[in-house]
Amino acid sequence: MTRLSRSTLFSFGSLLALAGVPALAQQQAPPPLPQQKQPSTIPPAAPSTHAPPNDGKIRIYVADSQSWEVTGGWGFSNGSGGGAATGGARPQTAEIIKTFNQRCPEYTVTNNKDRANYAVILDHEGGKGLLHHRNKIAVFNRDGDAIFSDSTRELGNSVKDACAAITKDRAAGKK
Repeated sequence: MTRLSRSTLFSFGSLLALAGVPALAQQQAPPPLPQQKQPSTIPPAAPSTHAPPNDGKIRIYVADSQSWEVTGGWGFSNGSGGGAATGGARPQTAEIIKTFNQRCPEYTVTNNKDRANYAVILDHEGGKGLLHHRNKIAVFNRDGDAIFSDSTRELGNSVKDACAAITKDRAAGKK
């Protein structure tokens, strides 16, 4: 067994420390400095109100359910044939709003969901025969509860029934 002198061991230990061997050098990084909170230059946003305004108007948010209609056909004659299909969404929102303004002038139609007292969703079935399509309508109060749903053949009747349901709900709330 070989004996090493103290100077040899000291030199060997110094070499390991200088070489960066972490087990022997045991150097630690300084702890991270606590971060200071930067003052905000942007003022906090005003809290938004989600209640409808208290100006006496009853506001109705109207939407359709993006009903789809697909039509098409094909034919074959004298050795050749062809076909076509068309389809897509048939949004009825503008027509529904127009009908609400005509049939229920006491209510205000709004495009702002947050200001509405009621929400009305209409599903217009297209692509069926004149006697087979139905307009399905649902009315929701401010809490999101369905207060009315029905289906009719005419848009005007659906809107009239929705207005009657809103009037009935308003009267029940005042009791």
